[in-house]
Amino acid sequence: MYESLGVTELTLRIYRHLLDQPDAESAALAAAAACAPDEVAPALSKLRELKLLIPRWTGGGAEYAVHPNVGFKLLARQRRQQLDAFTEEFRRDEAEAELLVQRYTDFQRHKHAQDIEIVEGREKTHERMEQFQLQRSIWGFNPTTKDDGFGAPEDSPDRPWLERGIKYRIIYLATAWKVPRFAENWRWMHSYGAESRVVPSLPMRMMIMDGAAVVMALDPDDHSRGIVVHHSRSAVLLATELFESYWARGELPPQLRDDAASSGEISAQESAFLALLVQGATDEQAGRKLGVSLRTVRRMAAKLGEQVGASGRFELGVRAAQRGWVR
Repeated sequence: MYESLGVTELTLRIYRHLLDQPDAESAALAAAAACAPDEVAPALSKLRELKLLIPRWTGGGAEYAVHPNVGFKLLARQRRQQLDAFTEEFRRDEAEAELLVQRYTDFQRHKHAQDIEIVEGREKTHERMEQFQLQRSIWGFNPTTKDDGFGAPEDSPDRPWLERGIKYRIIYLATAWKVPRFAENWRWMHSYGAESRVVPSLPMRMMIMDGAAVVMALDPDDHSRGIVVHHSRSAVLLATELFESYWARGELPPQLRDDAASSGEISAQESAFLALLVQGATDEQAGRKLGVSLRTVRRMAAKLGEQVGASGRFELGVRAAQRGWVR
């Protein structure tokens, strides 16, 4: 009943008996409280602690039970003070918790804002792209198949970066070669050392800037709407893996394949095959890795062997390494 004030049932029974029998001994208290004799002393100590049992003013070690009207009102007031203090402490903790939540939310919002930029409009997109301080490379998907998607080389926004030696690797749609300006644009970029591959389809327009940021179209169906720039490491790694998978499956642009063969260049698939070859993969293992038939692997090996004048797999690997085809 009075546990909230610190008074247990046993302590209360002993207290009530002391009110009726102030001079009761321990044995009588134990009998009245229906408890073991050794439980009386702790109960009396608790009553003293609660100021319900205090020394008589006459001294001599005698004690008496304080009147409930005084003792319990004092206990209630002390308990109220404790509760008020606890309530105030709780309110402070609650306010601190709300502040912490707000700070964390602000931090997450700020971090999110740092990880993702949304740039709307063609003009602002050009301004943002010019702000990139590139040091190494641009890798990208360019799914454009319209003539106006490839401007004249002298007007290309890529010119400053190419002239600075930024390494380009761009994957185009195979149908882009049907666009008149594409071949002109590609040959111009190739003269600066740009590399390219063509594939049957691409998922989106995308650029990986220095391996540190990914630029995507805000609207895949309307590139004039703007761009989204992702800075998070996870987004960059995901985009890089996606690009590398398409690059490995890509082919040289068709008009340049004959030139590449005569000059010693090889396709991405052939390069991947040679890498597997020098790692000790069998033809069957290479076929599974490349996703092609055993017949295709052997035809590829024969073609490359003839190209470098190798009579066997080991010699093919050595000669490919000498030509820099295997890294």
